Amino acid sequence: MDCAASAARELAARYQDHLRDHVRMTHWEAVALALADCIHDGILIPGERLPTHRELAELLQVTVGTVSKAYARTAQLNLTTGFVGRGTYVVRPVQDVEVYSQQPVHRGPHSPDSSQGSSQDSSQGCTSGGQPCARPSDGADSLKRPDLPFSARAPLDMGFITPFEHLNPSLEEGLATLLARGGLNVLGGYQAPCGLARHREAGALWAARFGLPVSPDNVLVCAGAQHALLTVLASLFSPGDRIAVEQLSYPLLRQLAQRLRLQLVPVHMDKQGMVPSALETACRTRNIRGLYLMPSCHNPTLSMLPESRRHDLVAICRRYDVCIIEDDVYALSLEQRLPPLSRLAPERSCFIASTSETLGAGLRIAWLCAPPHWQDALAHTIACTISMAPPLMAELAALWTGDGTADRVLVAKRAAAQKANVLARTILDGFSLETRTTGFFCWLKLPGQHKAGWDFASLAREQGILVADAACFAVGGPAVEAGARIALGLKDQAVLARALECLAGILQQA
Repeated sequence: MDCAASAARELAARYQDHLRDHVRMTHWEAVALALADCIHDGILIPGERLPTHRELAELLQVTVGTVSKAYARTAQLNLTTGFVGRGTYVVRPVQDVEVYSQQPVHRGPHSPDSSQGSSQDSSQGCTSGGQPCARPSDGADSLKRPDLPFSARAPLDMGFITPFEHLNPSLEEGLATLLARGGLNVLGGYQAPCGLARHREAGALWAARFGLPVSPDNVLVCAGAQHALLTVLASLFSPGDRIAVEQLSYPLLRQLAQRLRLQLVPVHMDKQGMVPSALETACRTRNIRGLYLMPSCHNPTLSMLPESRRHDLVAICRRYDVCIIEDDVYALSLEQRLPPLSRLAPERSCFIASTSETLGAGLRIAWLCAPPHWQDALAHTIACTISMAPPLMAELAALWTGDGTADRVLVAKRAAAQKANVLARTILDGFSLETRTTGFFCWLKLPGQHKAGWDFASLAREQGILVADAACFAVGGPAVEAGARIALGLKDQAVLARALECLAGILQQA
């Protein structure tokens, strides 16, 4: 037995404690809870190999099937992962890269809202392995500046995507426009959970930007894309239901599924996204109830599903009666348009049209487009969770989507993203980098085994830069490839250049 004898004794003791304290608890639930306790308390440490199913069954005097169910539950909770022929291991904890920026965002020493680093940090700048970081090539030389401090104490967060927020429309100007119009007091009272009619009309116009024609009657106003996703999961699925996802997927989906007791089933993906034949196999063998996708600008790999593959996935979902959840929040950063899956199968699709990436995260408005037969259930969940999305914020979102502000901001952000991507491709030339011309982030493929992504992220953190390694996005086991997502949406191009130089320095010394 690989885990230490003391850990095995503690695991057995906690298993017995749970059986004694919870008379209705099943044996497998008690085993799973004991494992979770030992992992959370550090008795079982990340990377440690757990007993085989048979060894743990003998230790606890239970059946192998009981242990199998317990290990399946801890894997669902992302506490353990199993490898065929190698055993079950405690997983390494990963950061929640999509909740909020864990560290203060460095905006550059000459920005009006920046905080100066210490003089020591300023003089040291950024080094890699004790040596100065590699200098950029000719395309970035003009951006050199010696006074750009960031360090492990005040890191630059390039793991959390803040899409060029300095280009967001002015809240003050928007609110002044609304104030001049008058009639704001009505927004201070309760409204229907689905939102005011004019706000739903604005949502239909916004969905059209994604290529989805939809009636305002099929639109609900939510408090951001995360709330829209929670609304769908809580309304249309029951505990134990299985939802198919790409092997690398949105980290908060995993968190929401865990809290709602839903099971995520990773489906094989390639450079073009989810593979239809793999989805069909999962539907046939795993009783899949839902499919979650980011088809046009996948987070984190930037892959885009070809149109033929979209039709194939829709056909499979119809064949097996699968609900489609389409959450393509970064699609508007790109010029290219392909028909959303929700357009191909409107009768079984929920489409989340977020405004955060264009108009500002603080607005917290997203529109949820769904067929009529799901409207009541979705509205009921909105009523039970937040009563309604804030009408004043929805009014502001409707203003900006209707008066051309959103389109102007989107053009400006694409232009800024294009410059940032040129910079990334220039400085990281020679490395395996996936970019889109106007994407808000890039995907750095790393050589070696799965551990390489975590090692690279650790080295970057030591140099004062946070990136999101592939483990943050992995579903149901280790990441399918080693890589790191690098956010590009900084205001100061010189800061971005220096950070990319540091990352290049780390890669060169690997």
